[in-house]
Amino acid sequence: MTVRTALITGAAGGICRELARALAARGERLVLLDRDETALKELAAELSGATEVRTVVADVRDVARLEAELGALTGEWAPGILVNGVGGDTRVQSVENLDEAFLNDSIALNVVPVLTTMRLCVPAMKRSGYGRIVNFSSAGGRTYSHFSNAAYVAAKSAVLGLTKQAAYELAPFGVRVNAVAHGPIATKRIADAWVDRPEEERRAVLSRIPVGRFGTIAEALGSVLHLCSEEAGFTTGTVIDVNGGLLI
Repeated sequence: MTVRTALITGAAGGICRELARALAARGERLVLLDRDETALKELAAELSGATEVRTVVADVRDVARLEAELGALTGEWAPGILVNGVGGDTRVQSVENLDEAFLNDSIALNVVPVLTTMRLCVPAMKRSGYGRIVNFSSAGGRTYSHFSNAAYVAAKSAVLGLTKQAAYELAPFGVRVNAVAHGPIATKRIADAWVDRPEEERRAVLSRIPVGRFGTIAEALGSVLHLCSEEAGFTTGTVIDVNGGLLI
């Protein structure tokens, strides 16, 4: 297997942290990007015995910072794998309580960084004739959300549009672009928001999930890991739903 460099945004988060561990075990070089410097350093120290690791402490909304940091990734450090794992919003708000600023904030976090990182990584992928890009959407982006709001749903829907257009444009160059739409996964962020919901509301939400529970991080990881692999060479422009039957 050819060793490649994988850039993971939101690397200190639940699913992406486990993805970093899995890719390290597979021997890939890692560029871990997150704004949580402490968590990032701890993860890098853990994985440095298994593979080469670089860290980038940055807010993905800072376009100039991303341009500088990712522009410095050249040679063997130019990413052949890109996973856009940043995003999310657990604020439950009705449409009448949203405003334009709320929507703009959601787009700035969930959509713009996907475009920024793709445009910065794609040129090297095209030159090498190989690339794997995995963008995180959500079940909300596929339908609607029990856990968030219309601005978040709009943003995650936009991620799917970016993914499909990029997949179409980049397919001739060996670059595959796909999305994973996770349903409710028991990450710490979701668990913290979940505990504040009334018991009756929690029962109602679980009753809408055919498997009757949240997914585990391990269950969320499998599809992402596959799409990062050489074996995913004939898969592009797809959306893989991992939601326990929430959307069928």
